[in-house]
Amino acid sequence: MTAFFGLRKNWLDPVPGIAMVQAHYTWSPRDAVPDWTEAEQVVLAPEGDRLRTAVLEVPRLDSAFVLHHFFFVVGADDRAASPVFTEDIVSAEVAYEDTGGDLTSVGLVWSEVELAAPNYTSTAMDGLPFETPGDAPGDGNLYEFVRAQPLPHTFRGRVWGVRGTRVRYGFHLIRNGRPDPAGDSESWDDNDGRGWVVEL
Repeated sequence: MTAFFGLRKNWLDPVPGIAMVQAHYTWSPRDAVPDWTEAEQVVLAPEGDRLRTAVLEVPRLDSAFVLHHFFFVVGADDRAASPVFTEDIVSAEVAYEDTGGDLTSVGLVWSEVELAAPNYTSTAMDGLPFETPGDAPGDGNLYEFVRAQPLPHTFRGRVWGVRGTRVRYGFHLIRNGRPDPAGDSESWDDNDGRGWVVEL
């Protein structure tokens, strides 16, 4: 099953009287001709004045690929399509280091700095024999697995976006499966509200 991330796109109406703007989009390997036969479509929502916005659901692929999109504009008396825009989609790895060994898992919350569309990624901890939370043992056993690993514990995850853009991220810190459930907790580390930024 393919996982997706949200990528926000904006449109500014060039003239008054635009009834609807629809984004059509698809993706392909680099240097491949886009196949528009099963392209996705989404209507951009008005955001005041002439601004419209929508979030495209783009796959989280392991290798870099290309997103193709254009806007179909319906006016009072006519219809027109914009040129096709082509953008490289890439990913970057970010990591969280738990020096105390208290965390059983870490989530990664992220979005483009300029066009926020919140996304969430589960990280994987170095040294554990499973890749995703779905492969992991139950909470109590997970706690023991994690505690058995040498410190520090490093949790790694990926963020995706358009090449050349900046992505801001923060961490969802989870402590589960302790012998005393009262010690379980969740918190956030967002660098005192600033988050961290990586350029793709």
